[in-house]
Amino acid sequence: MVNERKRNSGVKLVTDMRRDQPRTRKRNKGEEVPEDKLGNRIQLHFSPALREYLTSDRDMVVVKKHVLKIPATFSCETVFSEFLQHEKHTNSIHLANGTSLDMVSGLRAYFNHRFVVELLYKGELAQVKGYNETKTLFSELFGCEHLLRLLTCIGRMISGKEFSDMGFVILQEHFQRLLDFIELYKDKYLTPDNYVPMQP
Repeated sequence: MVNERKRNSGVKLVTDMRRDQPRTRKRNKGEEVPEDKLGNRIQLHFSPALREYLTSDRDMVVVKKHVLKIPATFSCETVFSEFLQHEKHTNSIHLANGTSLDMVSGLRAYFNHRFVVELLYKGELAQVKGYNETKTLFSELFGCEHLLRLLTCIGRMISGKEFSDMGFVILQEHFQRLLDFIELYKDKYLTPDNYVPMQP
């Protein structure tokens, strides 16, 4: 089981997910430029397959009225654990210096703390009714689909001002490696069998 210490540890995440569009600011000539293009936001590359899956995920919940079954076959905690094992064999230096662990701890903390209000579609809210939002470790119940949703928002959650230039680059590289790991094992973690019809 993941303890409370793990829940509260990790990198500081700056939440900004409820905006539908990236914040903008005006150039001198009045031209608006998304802040995500200003170099101070995490920018991740999603493969075409993962982009397609995210679209399908929304369609399954919003249009086809399905939800992701819980507990997930492979929970977020399983994904985190297997990612760290993967790092051990492919990028052991990052595991040794603790940066991979810090990144995972930060994602875990945000996932559990803001899960209900940030990572669910409206049709999924009934599924978590009755769970204590402050005590439930949603990362033990839900799987890679919700983790993938979280990664789509990471650029608006973390401010480059919180880190040195080098620290910011390292953090972005770690998030990208996690995303690449999910891409590598997408056929294992992301399958249609993970969905069940919503209860009337």
